[in-house]
Amino acid sequence: MAIDSIGTSQVGDTAPTVVAAEALGYLKANTVMARLVARDWDNEVAEFGQTISIPYGGSLSANDKQAGTAITLNQADDSVYQVTLNKHKEVSFLLEDIAKAIARPDWFSIYAEQAMAVMAEQIDDDLTDLYSGFTQTIDATTALGEDDFRNARRYLNSAKAPFANRFAVLHEDAEYEALGIERLVNRDYAESLGKAAADSFVNRFAGFDIFIDQQIEVSSSECKNMFFHKNAMVLASRPLALAPEDMGVAQAVMAEDGIGLRVTMSYDHDYLGWKFTIDCLYGVAELRDNHGVVVSTSEI
Repeated sequence: MAIDSIGTSQVGDTAPTVVAAEALGYLKANTVMARLVARDWDNEVAEFGQTISIPYGGSLSANDKQAGTAITLNQADDSVYQVTLNKHKEVSFLLEDIAKAIARPDWFSIYAEQAMAVMAEQIDDDLTDLYSGFTQTIDATTALGEDDFRNARRYLNSAKAPFANRFAVLHEDAEYEALGIERLVNRDYAESLGKAAADSFVNRFAGFDIFIDQQIEVSSSECKNMFFHKNAMVLASRPLALAPEDMGVAQAVMAEDGIGLRVTMSYDHDYLGWKFTIDCLYGVAELRDNHGVVVSTSEI
């Protein structure tokens, strides 16, 4: 009896979707900053260099209501932030036997994980680059201490930043110093999230969920650690256009948690294999200056 084999006719149309799903999962697993900042996604196709508008909600006030009087209306604030989609990153790889790769999902897992690890590093690096725009700074170059956490908390409290979704993202050298703070590591004092949000999670202290990120910027031997509320920064992503039909490529666009990826698959006769490109269009920007604090520590 003949045994049916898996061929490109069975998998060609679905392969980009499979890769996109794998890639999104690995992207989430590898990013730190991208999961902590505000995210903005829209299904409208965009192009590199395009500027998009993100609505900014104004402040509302509570008013006394007197019997027999009309309510007091708050004036809606229609201010917007402008974010330029000036980051177009791609990772490409080649599989010589697509049918065999589909039959062995671990092939896709290996390539997708490696591709998204470098993509995640780039996205996090672009977000940590925003440190230079924040005006609130703390000098902890002598040694990161409990008072630096308290001081950063004071800045955010003064700005009336919400108590939820506050994060401290540390360089590995700053994490080393933080782990020397007794009240941060001592189980009698330390707070717990209940579950780790990621392998990069360190602990919770002074109202900050603490993470380590190897993409934290270093300038003149100073580590620019970022203490912030979620709305201090934004990662805006938009889908890229699909190629017209009959162009010899198969594509899929998928999005999750505010990040969109496009996967393009085509046959490369030069290498006699199936070529995959995973690309992402996004932009990053500072949203609220007083919701972020840069804590400088010394590089060891």
